[in-house]
Amino acid sequence: MSDPSCERCGGTGFEIVSRDGREYAQACACRRPASGPGRDPASACRIPPRYEHCTLESFEPGNPSLSAALEKAMAFCSGYPHLGADEGLGLLFSGDNGVGKTHLAVGVLRELVETKGARGQYWDFHELIREIKSSYDPETKTTELQVLEPVVDADVLLLDDLGAWKMTDWMNDTLFYILNSRYMAKRPTLITTNYQDVTREEALAADPLRRREFLVERIGQRLRSRLMEMCLVVRLQGSDHRQARQQANQVALRRP
Repeated sequence: MSDPSCERCGGTGFEIVSRDGREYAQACACRRPASGPGRDPASACRIPPRYEHCTLESFEPGNPSLSAALEKAMAFCSGYPHLGADEGLGLLFSGDNGVGKTHLAVGVLRELVETKGARGQYWDFHELIREIKSSYDPETKTTELQVLEPVVDADVLLLDDLGAWKMTDWMNDTLFYILNSRYMAKRPTLITTNYQDVTREEALAADPLRRREFLVERIGQRLRSRLMEMCLVVRLQGSDHRQARQQANQVALRRP
């Protein structure tokens, strides 16, 4: 854990340093890991191999928007657990494809597990819905508790790619149950979405073709309202890192 009196990092556990013209979050010397040696937080939290490298320290904020997002993520980790009514119980990362939402969210999850001793779970929203559907009994209209219980009871839950599917009534009710249960228990939830967050009124006033780009149109007003109560919105703006990496790889392959 970090030292709240540390002047170098201000108690966040991280300091921003510049290397080769880029800014990075570097662990401060005052930090003391809470987890024991040999523990694998990635596998314990169900973090997919593709995201095992994602930490707050490896996140590269290439513009002021991403730097601000990283600072909010570090401040959230420093203040965990957030129990105040006005603090917000989680983070909602919003932005276009490839700007680093999942990287930052996984970094927060790992940080809370490694330095605060939290029990965390990563779930891709698609995968979670499939798991719940496979255990759903249409006759009794119930879902096996072994699927929902660890999702609801985890100290920290990361739901990746929310809104990628158009919500059915059943999906909406199931997700509301998960989020509302965690909200009532004051357990933080980390969420990523490619869809822009606006109010219902702003969505209705927009061009009909643009409405599909708004989160409230994907998940409905009831869920969006609950998210606003339980999460602080962190907006990320920037270029698509994955597309840039693919273009760089194509250029490298063309070289003799």
